[in-house]
Amino acid sequence: MLKKSLMFALAGCLALTGLTGCQQQKDPGPDYADDEAMEIIAESVMARADLVDKYEEDGVDTTSMKSLQQYIDIEREHVDKLRTRVFEDTEMQESVLAYINTLDDADKALENNPVTSAEFYKEWNSIYDKRSMLLKEFVDEYGLKVDEKHQEVFDEMIANGAAATKKSQIDEALETLMSSVTFEKQNDGYGLITYVAIVENTTGVDFGNVSMTLGLYDADGVRVQDAYLSTTSWPAGEKVKFETISEVDAVETRVAIDYYEVAE
Repeated sequence: MLKKSLMFALAGCLALTGLTGCQQQKDPGPDYADDEAMEIIAESVMARADLVDKYEEDGVDTTSMKSLQQYIDIEREHVDKLRTRVFEDTEMQESVLAYINTLDDADKALENNPVTSAEFYKEWNSIYDKRSMLLKEFVDEYGLKVDEKHQEVFDEMIANGAAATKKSQIDEALETLMSSVTFEKQNDGYGLITYVAIVENTTGVDFGNVSMTLGLYDADGVRVQDAYLSTTSWPAGEKVKFETISEVDAVETRVAIDYYEVAE
């Protein structure tokens, strides 16, 4: 009787699976997005470029709030599906999500400022820089490419990404250098204090004009006054003496970079 039951069980298994024996289905594992992500992003970039071209051909204002919103929306139609996908390469996932976040940032820029304002122009360009920097990373690290029709516009974006990346690196190097500087205080005995620091340019970059703000803070962490520092030339490896005079006897100083030029 036992033998007959086993034979029925085996026959049932064969009928269900069509195999020569009972086998368990192997778990295929996560559906990783790594091999699709760059193609999806390329589609989003090309769709946006096509919409810009169409509006230009039709005489539509390509810089209106409505047009700008539609550029964001058409990209999002493609890339939003990547928000919840699983990636095997976590660094790729972080960069892809950062790219999608630039679209969210663009939404906020449209919500918060009139498109004709200087604030909007500055914010929109900053978002474009972030977006093009990420696209350059996708090209360099993951082989992102577009078709021939869109190559010229895409090349311009990648060139902007390269320039923005370089500027970001210089910003960080200069800010890191100046954040470590300690200003000495020299009291003249008449209520005026000179703040002095001799700083070596260790960034590896030759600068022309550099302008900075020296924030003067009291014991409660309140910024009492701003003083100003500048130089017209600061080659790599050269030491420059920065000094400014104030009536404020600050407990703490902090430097903010206002403007700089990279020497040719």
